[in-house]
Amino acid sequence: MATPNDRGATAGGSGAAVAAEAVHAALERILASAGFCQSERLSRFLRFAAEATLQGRGDQLKEYSLGVEVFDRDESYDPRTDPIVRVEAGRLRSKLAKYYEGEGRADPVLIEFPKGSYVPVFRRRQPPERGPHLRAWGRALRRPTAIALLILAAVTGVALYFAVGLGREAESLRRELARLESSRRDFVPLWGRLLARGADTTVVFGSPVFFASPQHNLFLRLMGINDPARFRMDPGFQAMEQRLGPPLLGPRYDYALMGDALALQQLTAFFVQAGCNLRAVPADRAIWEDLRGGNIVFLGAARMNLLLQRLPVQQDFELGPDNNIHNRNPQPGEEKVYVTGDHRDMTYAVVAHFPGLRPDREIMVLSAHSEPGILAAVAEVTRAENARALAEKLRRGPAGPSSYYQLLLRVAADRGVPVKTEYVTHHRVEGPALP
Repeated sequence: MATPNDRGATAGGSGAAVAAEAVHAALERILASAGFCQSERLSRFLRFAAEATLQGRGDQLKEYSLGVEVFDRDESYDPRTDPIVRVEAGRLRSKLAKYYEGEGRADPVLIEFPKGSYVPVFRRRQPPERGPHLRAWGRALRRPTAIALLILAAVTGVALYFAVGLGREAESLRRELARLESSRRDFVPLWGRLLARGADTTVVFGSPVFFASPQHNLFLRLMGINDPARFRMDPGFQAMEQRLGPPLLGPRYDYALMGDALALQQLTAFFVQAGCNLRAVPADRAIWEDLRGGNIVFLGAARMNLLLQRLPVQQDFELGPDNNIHNRNPQPGEEKVYVTGDHRDMTYAVVAHFPGLRPDREIMVLSAHSEPGILAAVAEVTRAENARALAEKLRRGPAGPSSYYQLLLRVAADRGVPVKTEYVTHHRVEGPALP
């Protein structure tokens, strides 16, 4: 359970405080960087520590609590015999240092972890101080003769650059464009028009339903309550309200699932590299009128995404309320129900590509019951090697190649982290052929 008082915080390390908005912006830049977007464990560690510090809970960032909350250790976890937190903290410091040496060298706000501490420090980057010799040079350069010489040197330098370097720059740009186009070809069989350069796509991610108890200062969630229109008739809600005392306020949508957030981070980096426009909308704010004019990606569990449940297409692989996958159109050799026990060890994921709600628009579904399944689904369609393997499976299907498909994956996980993904089966979806 979480308290609702988690907004509007400011934080700082030494010196002046840094606004929480600036810290959030810095955090998102780091998590979308090349070094972090493929490192789910370190991204989760960094986000958890930063958010806790912004919410004034930095004193709770101890080795034991991080092992349990971030690295999924159970209550018997002993930091003296399991160094997971210390090891990952060292990796996180190194990864941040490398980021600030490269992609983040111009970031105005720095997020740092002092050695021996798991509490991040937020500070603004300080410009280098000008020494006495630089001030003397500044006075000299203000003289008319010096200014004239500088202008002449600048004009000469620009001319030299264009005369010598323009051809080299053009060749470098040509090679980079060829590399990007070659990489794009690995993904087009899975994504189709969603990867058209400049295409507009909206990601609709799940909105878990929460309720607020002002009397106890709590946010509450019942796993079975996902329809905001019918919750008052649910026996579980009625029992919860009776126990905690009416009224329970809601429904509220103050939080997103960790798996959806990490998957959205990976999708953002993928679409930016592909040169496509991407925006994200939580399911509780998504309406068809705003979505049908562009491409759509539905991300996360269908039970938390009502528009995905009402999508006007035949979804063969249905994520049932019993947490199993129900095959609504079983083909020879396929099971009618793909049973899942503990989603933290083994789960299933669905990847589906449908024609859009308007011509030349398309829909992608990346869905699973659990965090490991969602992360695995996104990894399979955003990493070139995985995408090539899936595309080959689609080409060799019994019904022949198809532009659109529904695909089922089996995901093995270790304490909530996907470690192996296997193709199970796929179904063709009829639709116009892609150009």
